[in-house]
Amino acid sequence: MILSMNVGLKDKKYFQNHNKFQNNAESSDAKKSYQELFNPEKYDIDTINKLAESYYNQGNFTEAIALCHKALKKQANFAPVYKTLGNILQAQNKIDAAIRAYSLAIKINPNFFEALVNLASMFYKKGQIDAAMINYRKAIKIKPDLAVAYWNLGKVLEQEGRFYEAFFFQEKALEIQPSLVDHTQNNHQDSHFQKWHNLES
Repeated sequence: MILSMNVGLKDKKYFQNHNKFQNNAESSDAKKSYQELFNPEKYDIDTINKLAESYYNQGNFTEAIALCHKALKKQANFAPVYKTLGNILQAQNKIDAAIRAYSLAIKINPNFFEALVNLASMFYKKGQIDAAMINYRKAIKIKPDLAVAYWNLGKVLEQEGRFYEAFFFQEKALEIQPSLVDHTQNNHQDSHFQKWHNLES
C-alpha cells in the first residue's frame, strides 16, 4: 500500500524526471541537478518526505537523513517523516535509533499502523519478543486487513515454537494478500520479516 500524497502537477513531473538521476545520485552532477530541480524550502513537507524516501530507496542515506531533518524543521510533529527516518536508520543497522524514530511517529499518531509494524520488527531484532508481538497485534487491531502484520506475527510465533498460532496468522496473511510470500522470498534485506514499505495490499 502506498500512502497518497497531494502534490501539484509540477511536483509530479519532478518525481517522474527524478528517476533519470537515480543511478548517479552520488555524483556531483546528479546532486547539482537535484538542487536545480528541488529546493526543500519551496516544497511542502509531504513532498520533502517523498524525496527522502526516494533517496533511501537508492541507498543514499546521507541525503535522505538530511532531507528528513529539513522536513522536521518545517514541522516537528509530522509522523511520516519519523517513519522514513526509522527506515533509514534500520537500513544502517542502527536499531535503537530506529526504535526511537518509529516510537515518535506512533506517539504523534497512535494509529500509524505502518510505523507499528516496523517498530515490532525492530523489537524482534533486539530479542524483545513480547514487545514485537504486542505491536504487531496493535497494528492488526487498527487495520484488520494488514497482511504484513499477520505474516510477521506468524513468523515470530513460529520461531517461538507456537506452530498452530503461527499457521493461523500466516494463512490469514496469505488469504488477504496471496503475493506476500513472494515479496518475503524476494526481500534481500531480511528473509523472514517485512518492514512496511510499498507492499500492495
